[in-house]
Amino acid sequence: MINVNTPYFMEKIRKRKGTGRVTLQEVAQRAGVGSMTVSRALRTPDLVSAKLRAKIEQAIAELGYIPNSAAGILASGQSRTVAVVVPSLRDYASSVFLQSLQAALNDNGYQVVIGCHDYQAKKEAEVLSTLLQSSPAALVVFGALNAEQAVELLANSALPVICAAGEDAYPFALNLQSNIGDAAYFLTEYLLRQGHQRIGYIGAQMGRKMQGQQLSGWSRAMLHHNYSAEQSITTPYVATMEFGRQAISDMLTRQPELEAVVCSHEAIALGVLFECQRRLIKLPGMLALACVEGSANCDQIHPSLTSLRIDYAKMAHEAAKRLQRWLAEPDAERPGTPQTVSFPYKFVARQSA
Repeated sequence: MINVNTPYFMEKIRKRKGTGRVTLQEVAQRAGVGSMTVSRALRTPDLVSAKLRAKIEQAIAELGYIPNSAAGILASGQSRTVAVVVPSLRDYASSVFLQSLQAALNDNGYQVVIGCHDYQAKKEAEVLSTLLQSSPAALVVFGALNAEQAVELLANSALPVICAAGEDAYPFALNLQSNIGDAAYFLTEYLLRQGHQRIGYIGAQMGRKMQGQQLSGWSRAMLHHNYSAEQSITTPYVATMEFGRQAISDMLTRQPELEAVVCSHEAIALGVLFECQRRLIKLPGMLALACVEGSANCDQIHPSLTSLRIDYAKMAHEAAKRLQRWLAEPDAERPGTPQTVSFPYKFVARQSA
């Protein structure tokens, strides 16, 4: 255990009572150099001798100095931080996109600062405002924008902006999108072509418009074949297996002759599958099951899960590539009219349907 009552630590604690953090001047004093030399060593180390750098680095380590990034940005006019806003840290799409984007940007010397609004429109603008105060080099928004104030903040930011997996094409941003409504339509059509007529839909939160688009895709396919589009259950909350189990229970109570189900998320489909197994309902013999957003996990369960896959990792790499190009060429022309890059979904037929 470290003894914090030694003269060394007591001196550090007394110094911290005033400002709460070690200053550049204190580092300079400990290293026996001027403040400008410390600043130069941090910003342009190649211009400082190895001997002086070693003394400064030792002083920084001893004092626990943390450079003021905001001050560095003001001095250099450059930031190496990219702010990213996601609707959830728990759902599959957000986590895959975020991990891939962070890895791609980190490889090129950029750090990612993350804000999460949990699908709350009121919180969305607050998160964006807080991130903008950190003076990021660029902004990436994953998922739909639900607050008008958030859209205004992005439009007025004068920063490179990328909107990924959203529902609208904004003129101030590069928009990376997949058509979620068409995806649900395709999956429902697939089940209809197999001879199923009574097909239900179970969906969770994806953003106000996106949930409606997916629900509309399912109902359009059903009505196109003159079948009822009444068996749907949705929630304004995030997708969970628990919700999937409860939803399929309610749906089977309402329509015992149900033949197939389309789910908005893999987590919901897994809940449906487990509840069917508990009830000894065989898939796909007694009920066919498919989901719109599937991962590699769909191969690992039994029966394996028929799904559509949207390549969020590829979307993240495209976002990172575009950002690096913009940031390397500050005078490059930004989008002034809506620019959209479409990402197709991949269909994988498995055992469940």
